[in-house]
Amino acid sequence: MLKKLTAILIVFLIFPLIGGGVYAAKNLQRSETVLIPKEDVVDGDYFAAGERVTIAGTVNGDAYIAGGNVIVEGEINGDLITAGGNVNVRGKVAQDVRAAGGQVTVSGDVGGNVTLVGGSLEVADSAKIAGSLVSAGGNLSVFAPIGKGATFGVGNATIGNLINGDVAAGVGELALTPNAKVAGDLNYWSDRDANISQGAEVFGKTTHNFPPKKERQEQRNALGGVFGFFKIAGFLAALVIGVILIKLAPQFTKITADTIFKKPTASLGIGLLTVILTPILVLIAAFTVVGIPIALVLLFLFLLTLYLAKIFVSVAIGKKIIGMINQKAGDYAVFILGLLVYTLVTLIPVIGTIIAILVVLGGVGAIVTTKKDLYKQLKTKKLI
Repeated sequence: MLKKLTAILIVFLIFPLIGGGVYAAKNLQRSETVLIPKEDVVDGDYFAAGERVTIAGTVNGDAYIAGGNVIVEGEINGDLITAGGNVNVRGKVAQDVRAAGGQVTVSGDVGGNVTLVGGSLEVADSAKIAGSLVSAGGNLSVFAPIGKGATFGVGNATIGNLINGDVAAGVGELALTPNAKVAGDLNYWSDRDANISQGAEVFGKTTHNFPPKKERQEQRNALGGVFGFFKIAGFLAALVIGVILIKLAPQFTKITADTIFKKPTASLGIGLLTVILTPILVLIAAFTVVGIPIALVLLFLFLLTLYLAKIFVSVAIGKKIIGMINQKAGDYAVFILGLLVYTLVTLIPVIGTIIAILVVLGGVGAIVTTKKDLYKQLKTKKLI
């Protein structure tokens, strides 16, 4: 009985890795590159995701872009919200830009405010920012004029042009080049004095604040920073994994997401049963020498399924929202919307934790249910 239960669970848990290929076969023509040519015009909001996304045309609305490499060299007549490994905004954005990534560069015209989050952040000298700048990350370089003030919390910051307003900064090191000008006050928090080069100007008051030295405050700041980092990293990781999953197994992803709303009670029940039984079987199998490899495989697949649960639930949430507002959107856009909503909801104390638990149970149940149906289909067709 134990061997049979273990075998069944392994089959239904491992299929997310191999079974999706059956559904993906019909969609292998999907390009890894998303491109809006220079002459194309998109009326309304635009959603795109892929390994490489290039926007060379015009979007008459907001643009939501995610990918490994994102290049915006066209015109966005609305807001730009983007995330990726490398993000380069060198076109024209009429309103605000919100970008996150490993390396983010803004070298075009922005009519509104700019918010940047990432490892390496740069506002190149060719850029024109009409609004304010807010950023958080590793290193920040500002070599273009900023129309309003700037607020940032980074490891190292370099200001090399006009900030037409106040500057508030929490930094490890702050440097102002000879071309730097701060039209308002400069308030910075750092253990070190700012490196203000000869020729740099601060027209307001310069205030050097030392970080609080109270142990409790430091602990709170550290915990807050760690929590924020893991939330951002978790969101970006889920975003990338979800995009890959949708690309490789679009039909399986769709069916699993549909199962969550079509069979919510069954999904929760099966998910709860799976979550309870699997660890028990892992422990039982681990007591025998022969069963240790099985236990390790089962544990890995179980943890993977727990993680993938929120991906499918995010797709389901996105589809539900799009359906409620009677709009049409692509698979990637639906997923990004759902993941964003899920992430924000889980930030709510207590309620967020409860929802996260329900999401895991429902997602796991939907995965097992869909895999069970797929297994039956393949067995009927004598493909396994």
